Amino acid sequence: MRTIIGLDVSKATATLSVATEGKTIYDSTITLDAIGFNTLKAMVASYDRPEVVFEATGVYSRRLEKFLLDKGILYHILNPLVAKKRLDDGSRLRKNDIRDAQGLALTEFVKQPVAFKPRFIDPVYRELMDLSRYYDQQTEDLKREKNRLHRSIQLTFPNFDDEIDLSRRSGLAVLRLFPHPSRLRQGSFEAIKQKILALQLAGIGEGRADTLTRRLWQANAISYPAVDEQSLVIKQVQDQVDNVLRIMDGREETIVYMTMLAHQLPEYEILLSIPGIGENTAVRILGEIGDVRRFMTRAQINSYIGIDLVEIQSGDYTAQRRITKHGNPHARKLLYWTVVNMISSTAKPNHIRDFYVKKQETASRRKPLLVACMDRLIKIIHYLINTNQNYSYELACSR
Repeated sequence: MRTIIGLDVSKATATLSVATEGKTIYDSTITLDAIGFNTLKAMVASYDRPEVVFEATGVYSRRLEKFLLDKGILYHILNPLVAKKRLDDGSRLRKNDIRDAQGLALTEFVKQPVAFKPRFIDPVYRELMDLSRYYDQQTEDLKREKNRLHRSIQLTFPNFDDEIDLSRRSGLAVLRLFPHPSRLRQGSFEAIKQKILALQLAGIGEGRADTLTRRLWQANAISYPAVDEQSLVIKQVQDQVDNVLRIMDGREETIVYMTMLAHQLPEYEILLSIPGIGENTAVRILGEIGDVRRFMTRAQINSYIGIDLVEIQSGDYTAQRRITKHGNPHARKLLYWTVVNMISSTAKPNHIRDFYVKKQETASRRKPLLVACMDRLIKIIHYLINTNQNYSYELACSR
């Protein structure tokens, strides 16, 4: 007798429905904490090898999945899109948590005739994914903080970023030292130069310090600040510089730790052998796509990241094909910019760039061509990792 427990997972609770041989026999609600999990464990123990099915709901379903893994309970976690299609039976006007839990349990009998056996997920991939999302968050925080800093500079030291590059640590450190033109008037050219040298910045010697000082004087000559030297906005600029530097340090630490984890995986070196993929990109691809070996074909990876094509044709009407954009948007964005780097003129020779140059002559739009390049990149990644070999330009061109 086959028993399936359907769970509709929300933020703090999960609605539970038990079905046996295609019929619902029990409904309840549990909390997503130790107490609720113990209740679920006792319920599972009362049946003969029951199966648990639930929809992935981000961070809320992660702790449930961890509990089921730790206790060795057989479970099937559904992609949200798959779960939605299962529950869309034409009567969605009467939607509630109990009906959803019942629907997940009952449709499992039809959609999964035999018990689903989840594949073991290496914790390294899970950790890399969490860190990759954290890296994206740090990147967004860095953009916001730099935008705030740009606005503040226009009040305290206009034209500063016209003369000195604030994408470099040296430029940020100099800005913190001289957030207002009045700070430059308190000393001679040589005194300012010595203050810059005293910062002991990497790559800043006598020549570079002299150049930075001259540019500061040029910015000072044409700047007309909107606030005076006693304004609290000056402290605001210095605090924002500290925040930018802190976030930059945090991003570097994240990548260093991800690289340390990725060294445990054999496919890390394989990804590094592909032109245009460096350490940063390699560890994030591993984090966002995970174990490539779990995909039987590259088409499955395309669907996972959302570059599989939508085709609509009815009678004489044929819609323009487009990608679904379902799946993992982080992986899709990462692979897009990886391809952009690979087709650049500065990249090492690779078959992706050869394909792009060849098709560019007849292509009417650039983005569809880049998506085609992404498909080719996924194909080579899938092939190399499954055959455990490094990239070879000669072999790639011959395939």
